Amino acid sequence: MHFTIPLNSLNTFACAARVESFQLAAEQLHITPSAVSHQIRKLEQQLDYKLFERLDKQVRLTTEGQQLFQSINRPLHELFQASEHALMPPKPTVQISSVPMFATRWLMPRLDQLQTQHPDIELSIQATTDLVNVDSSNLDCVIRQGDGSWPEVNSLKLFNEHPVVVCRTSLLEKLGGTLSPAELIQKPLVDAVAHTDRWKAWFAQADIRTDRRICVMKVQTAAQAIEACSLSDLFILVDKSMIEQEIANNQLAVACDQNKPSRFSYYLVWSKQRAESEAFVRFKAWICKQAEY
Repeated sequence: MHFTIPLNSLNTFACAARVESFQLAAEQLHITPSAVSHQIRKLEQQLDYKLFERLDKQVRLTTEGQQLFQSINRPLHELFQASEHALMPPKPTVQISSVPMFATRWLMPRLDQLQTQHPDIELSIQATTDLVNVDSSNLDCVIRQGDGSWPEVNSLKLFNEHPVVVCRTSLLEKLGGTLSPAELIQKPLVDAVAHTDRWKAWFAQADIRTDRRICVMKVQTAAQAIEACSLSDLFILVDKSMIEQEIANNQLAVACDQNKPSRFSYYLVWSKQRAESEAFVRFKAWICKQAEY
C-alpha cells in the first residue's frame, strides 16, 4: 500500500522527539500542544505503530519512534537549511583581480573587517600576475602595481610601495647589522620573474650601476621569493607592507632601506565603460579607507 506522510507531520514529530515534550514542541513550532498531539496521533495511525510513550509531564520515544527519528532528523535539517538558503536573496558580489602578493598579504587579512562593516557583500578574488583587461572581463575592478599611467581606465592610488631589502634575522645578526647597497651587490640576491630589473632600478637609486647578472635565483612569484629568503641565506627586494607579519615575528629583518620613493604604487582600477554597481561603490570606499592606515 502506498501513502504519503505530510512533511509538516514529520517536522512536528522530529521537534517533539528532540525536546521530549509536546508542550515545548508547540512553543517552538508556534502551535498549540493539542495540535502537536493531533498530528502525532495521526502519524501513528498512518504508520500503524506508536511513536511515543505518554508520561505525566513528558513523552519518550518508543523503539520504533527512535528508529524513525534517526532516519529523518538529518534529512529534515538539510531540507530546511536548503529552503532557508533558497529564500535568501543572493549576496551582491564584487569580482576582483589582484596581484597575488596584494591579495594574500594585504587584502585577505582585512576581509573580516569588510564582513563586519558590509556583511551583505561577497568578494570573488582572482589572484594573477597577468595584466587583466578590466573592460573585456566581468570584473568590477583590478588591483594593479605600477605608475598609474593607464588613461583608458579609472584608477585610484591606494598607497605607495616601500621597497626594502630583507633577509633572515639570524643572517643579519651574523653579518653584524644593516648593510649598504654597495655591500649588498656582492650578496646572493633573489628576484621574481614578474619583477624583472627591480634590483637594477633599486641599485641605480644608490648610484650603483652594473651590467652583470646580479641575481643568483629567479622564482615565479614574490611569495616564492619570500619563502626562499625565509629558508636560506638569501636577500630579497620586497614591499615592506607585505612582510609585516614576518618582521613582527622576527623571522625576517630589514637589511637595507634607502627610504627613497618608489615609482611603483598599488592602484584600484575599474572600467570607464561600465556603470559601477552599488556593492562596488561601497567596496571602493572601504578599501580606500583601509589604505589610509
